[in-house]
Amino acid sequence: MSADISKDDPRPESEQAADILRQEILSGDIKPGAHVGSVRDLATRFKISGMTMQRALAILREDGLIMTTPRGSYARDPQQATEGSEADVGVDLPEVLRQLEHLTSQVSELRGRLEALESRSVPGDAGSATTMHGTGVEK
Repeated sequence: MSADISKDDPRPESEQAADILRQEILSGDIKPGAHVGSVRDLATRFKISGMTMQRALAILREDGLIMTTPRGSYARDPQQATEGSEADVGVDLPEVLRQLEHLTSQVSELRGRLEALESRSVPGDAGSATTMHGTGVEK
């Protein structure tokens, strides 16, 4: 586990760090379920900034090799990572688009209702506000 970031490597430091950790996960040096390390500890290990280390972890997350929780990042089973990453969750795109279209039409309808209610109400007229709420009580 002693590979270093190379200043001679043309790739960004985040990719280099991700590649080193990827190799450690794939080789079994970091076991499935094991804590990969905190951003701070990993950044210190690789002698890079915390933001750069966060980008490296994002690469591994996109590849499905780690999962991140509020308590840190943990290695996933490399076999499961090749079967599908977090980015590939079997989404039915036509269904998502259909639901999005339905929600968009509902928002438009609600916006129209709100505009109609606002046009009925006269600012400062408490009577119209109570009538709108169905009490029928005039003040």
